[in-house]
Amino acid sequence: MPARLSINPSPTGATIGFTAAAGQQLDIDQPVVVQLLGGTAQSFGYDGVEGNAERGWVAVARPTLADGTRLVVTDQYRLIDDDTLGIERQGAVAETGTADGLRIAFSTRTAVHGAREADWQFFIPGTLYNRNDNDGDGVEDYLGTYVQDVRDDKNGILGVLARDPGSGSTFTMARLNKPTFDTAVTPDQLSERYFVQETDIGSLGLAPVEEHQVALRGSFPFSEEYSFCLDTDGSGWAGYLPMRTGVAAELHYELRATHSVDLTEAIWEFYENQRTNLATIRPDPDVTLEESLEHRQLLTQLYYRNWEPEENAKEPAGYLVHFSPRTGKTLGSLLEFGFSGDQALLAYVQTVWGQQKGVPLYAQRAARVLDFFVDHCQLPNGFSHGIYDPLNDQFTHWFTGILMPFQYAEDESAVRRYVGKQIADALMPIARELRDQQGNYLRTMCESVYPLLLTYLRTGQTRDSWRAAGERFGAFLLDTQADDGSWFRAYAPDGTGLTSPAAWFGASYQEQKSGTIFPIPVLALLHQITGDDRYRQAAARAADFIIDTFVDPVAYMGGLNDTTHIKSVKTDSVGVMFLMRSLLKAHQLTGAPRHLAAAVKAAKILASWVYLWDVPMPPGTLLDQAGFKSTGWAGCDVIAGGTYLDNEFLEFTGDLANVAVLADMPALLDIAELVEHGMQHAVSTPRNDHGYVAPGIQCEGVLTSYWLSAPDTTEFSGAVNKVKGDDNDTCNALINGQAAYGLYDLMDSFGTTDFAQIRHTAWPAT
Repeated sequence: MPARLSINPSPTGATIGFTAAAGQQLDIDQPVVVQLLGGTAQSFGYDGVEGNAERGWVAVARPTLADGTRLVVTDQYRLIDDDTLGIERQGAVAETGTADGLRIAFSTRTAVHGAREADWQFFIPGTLYNRNDNDGDGVEDYLGTYVQDVRDDKNGILGVLARDPGSGSTFTMARLNKPTFDTAVTPDQLSERYFVQETDIGSLGLAPVEEHQVALRGSFPFSEEYSFCLDTDGSGWAGYLPMRTGVAAELHYELRATHSVDLTEAIWEFYENQRTNLATIRPDPDVTLEESLEHRQLLTQLYYRNWEPEENAKEPAGYLVHFSPRTGKTLGSLLEFGFSGDQALLAYVQTVWGQQKGVPLYAQRAARVLDFFVDHCQLPNGFSHGIYDPLNDQFTHWFTGILMPFQYAEDESAVRRYVGKQIADALMPIARELRDQQGNYLRTMCESVYPLLLTYLRTGQTRDSWRAAGERFGAFLLDTQADDGSWFRAYAPDGTGLTSPAAWFGASYQEQKSGTIFPIPVLALLHQITGDDRYRQAAARAADFIIDTFVDPVAYMGGLNDTTHIKSVKTDSVGVMFLMRSLLKAHQLTGAPRHLAAAVKAAKILASWVYLWDVPMPPGTLLDQAGFKSTGWAGCDVIAGGTYLDNEFLEFTGDLANVAVLADMPALLDIAELVEHGMQHAVSTPRNDHGYVAPGIQCEGVLTSYWLSAPDTTEFSGAVNKVKGDDNDTCNALINGQAAYGLYDLMDSFGTTDFAQIRHTAWPAT
């Protein structure tokens, strides 16, 4: 039977039912929902519906509101194919009342027989993956509710999804006409929370409803009932259209009711459908990949520092890239190996650059950095420290990335001065507990040894001390791997896995063992160098654990070492990146088809973090003036959602390209190309300096919406107390190291960074 529409009576007027050809059903049970500024929402049905099943329906509602406002809402329904319904909406004010503003929305409702509320799977790109319940307590980990609506500018594919795993029924709602303009929300409006604004930014969302069903809903302008846009307590906020006669809203939506074999395929099919609907094309920044690499590598050289013996007898060396791009002045003097400092990665890419440019100095400096790490940061058991303080000749722990100012602050008042009251108050209890706990994240240990071994191979395998350090860490990994193939997220120096405080190291076994996503690339290199089969066996066991624990349940987590609030182990995009790389390396090491198939599944979820459209920025903001485009950028983690886009994907474009070619999936190569070119839109160049002090600077992240934006005053804002169109005022070593690594990885893998050439070589007939 073909797809069909039905007209259903209700107490408020007619509503519309949509049944797909395969039988999945969506009821547009609240077709017109209107809320006045300062009032409560009212739901209306249609006064009349005209048309037929072949051409579709035109439905009109003419509500009169409590303040005297008269509206005319006209919705044209069109059956696009057997599982897709298009809605073109026009909302017009026929007569104004006394209210200052209004918002127009609608809501649909699934109709799945036998569904259970606790089983529904959800997807909002960058915000909600499956059920966001990685600690296993049955409650959404962040906002604490599945009533979630997301502003369009936080939604990288302009869509939301709900899936019933029992039947495989999958329902999606998408906006098809991309928002074209926005204006800045003022500090007063941020404080008021509900305000009139000139904007084209709406919202899409979902919510559980009665009888174990799910509502998918859209609002214009935006409404977020629960949100971290303003503060850490999740307060809601909403925008309202100015009250004036004439057309107030013109919106195009698409509803789909399909069947999917699992949540990963449901997300991927939705993503690809929206990539077509939004007509996404490769970004074209005003800098070439080669120019970008040159600017970034030169900037890194500017921040090289080595201490003379009279300053520090250990003669530490590193790249002090942690500063505001507007001043260029390094904040502190800590040398961080791994994560946001990533000294070993910088040393590796500087070595490659020195070789390519014929400048021995670059490689010599890099060798000093790696020698210091090997000689002074690693213990005999293979454990390595992550953050060294050259001024006080001591190691510090835990506070990396956005929380680095915790290391600089002398007391709690200084912490508040650096990062603001909200973040300080949220994390101070954990900070007190962590102050006296020694240890390091497994990510940062792996990120230190992996580039060390790459440099060892790149320089002719002549540094016995580098190989020995790698093998010591290999022994540490073999000794600490659990029988099920897993590793903890963090370890004490004696090799004991850390689990307390739970908010930092994981409240469930799944969270605690998120460290398993990191070691496989190190093990693969050690196997290549030594031929020791124990490394291959350990990698295979780890890959199997990753598949069972993270991939199959669509529960990716744990890539980041820092957090803004709530919890450190969270759903994040970089966790998917590392996991995909690990499965790719496992497949290359073992040849197991299961490992490649799982790498593909991870790649599909990773793609879902990537923006398919360009968010309009408020005029006059930094990103507006710089000509920033969001296509190809990935959200960071689900706490910030799509508000905060960061740079880490630049390190993994080669991995994604390799997965694409090995799996014969050109669409995944398309995504790698979007990322590689799109993320050049924030690097400073002589032609477009972004207001920064030098070429080659790229901030840690950019704000495409609002995040913890309630007015506050901070010395080091990072991404806190920032607003749409800002950067996060932080450049760190990780960014340019990752960008260079990704390009070198593409070159090593394919002999080129030209995606057209990669595509032609892999698929010559296309």
